Amino acid sequence: MRRAAAKRRIRVGWPHAARRTRFTGCAGAKARLTFSQALSSGSAARLVSASAAALSVFSAWATMLIFIYALLSLCMLCCCAPLRYLLSHEWPRLRQMLYFPLSGQMRWEHRTQRQRTLKRLGGIELALQTADDRTVHAVWVPAPGHEAGAPAVSGPVSAPTGSGGGGGNGASGGGGGGRASGESPAFGGPVALLLHANAMVLDDMSDWAQYYLSLGVSVLVVTFWGYPDPEEDYTAVGPDGQPLGADGRYCPSELSLYLDAEAALKYVMQTRRTPRERILVHGLSMGGAAASALAVHHPGLKVTVDQTFSSIQEVSANVGRTLFDQLVTPRVYRQLRPLVRFLAPCLLFFATRLVVRMLFKGGRRHGPSPMRTDRLDNLAKAARIQGDYFIIYAKHDEMMPPHFAPSLLAARYGRRNVELMRDRVIGVPGGHCSFFGDVPALSNQYRKYLTSVGFI
Repeated sequence: MRRAAAKRRIRVGWPHAARRTRFTGCAGAKARLTFSQALSSGSAARLVSASAAALSVFSAWATMLIFIYALLSLCMLCCCAPLRYLLSHEWPRLRQMLYFPLSGQMRWEHRTQRQRTLKRLGGIELALQTADDRTVHAVWVPAPGHEAGAPAVSGPVSAPTGSGGGGGNGASGGGGGGRASGESPAFGGPVALLLHANAMVLDDMSDWAQYYLSLGVSVLVVTFWGYPDPEEDYTAVGPDGQPLGADGRYCPSELSLYLDAEAALKYVMQTRRTPRERILVHGLSMGGAAASALAVHHPGLKVTVDQTFSSIQEVSANVGRTLFDQLVTPRVYRQLRPLVRFLAPCLLFFATRLVVRMLFKGGRRHGPSPMRTDRLDNLAKAARIQGDYFIIYAKHDEMMPPHFAPSLLAARYGRRNVELMRDRVIGVPGGHCSFFGDVPALSNQYRKYLTSVGFI
């Protein structure tokens, strides 16, 4: 009986379960119907309003981003347009302030000083022609015992000036600057090409010239174009009553320095017929950049850079730091001085970089000449030099710190060649443009170097 009752309960409960299942299915269908009705009625409007709100937020963000982009573009345009203008122009009058201190000035009684220099050294004046048809004035001094003052080769290389001929060297400067005909014999002795520093002319290099002459080395001393010379009248006045040099037409440039040095080297190699291995280029301060440029494009030249810089950027930063500490920092409120000192490196970096790029243009050359400007980067030049390289630095130099010397030597010979680097550098006691020959020990050390490399 119990089994029958259970079966009865199962048979009775099964329809109820089936009905519940069918009811659940009907409820799901009803729910789906209700949702579709909601979509087609008020709930769809809510969804559309939500989508519109999201779209408005997105459009607001997009508008703000476009506004920010336009604002940044405007700021970049306002900054880049003046910067492009500053970097694209030459600024000769601003660059003119860097040279002597103003290019084109005349020295007081310069003619008398030149006559004393010629008498002291026993040389003749020359007028060298550069690749861009400028005239560069120089003095050729043959060493005692060598042939004296042979005439120049006919052509655009050189011409004795009419006022030359001091010291009884037998040279005929005749013709008021005209070129003499006939070729000079081969000149087998060593020759030193001397390139002066800024705020100097060839007359200021007489001490260096006499040192080389005492070693039996002939000397060619050059005054860079644009610097004072008694043969030039940079103070001439134009029709408007203004000096012709006021617009910077006589202002030197990096390329003009290189072309002047190249003209002097051509005179020594072609006119005096001196082999390249018997030529040493000695550049003092700024002249060291021109000497390094010659050594890069004429492998085998011996180079001595005397109190020169690693790059014009480093010199500008060093001088700018000194001027900033002396002129700007004392005039700032005491409470703001820590902030000014903190921001000074960044300000000096950007200011010096801007000034250097304004005044010195890289990658420029003239015609077939291999000389190319690099913003007076002597470190890059030293890494490309193949000949002998010697450095002289001043221990108390306020413009060219002593740490420039090891960086230049490392660029030329590598940091691991310690022994060679130790023999290729001397330190002079004194300030900028001190003469190493005043110290006998340094003079003898440099003479030993010249003997070791086979120059004398």
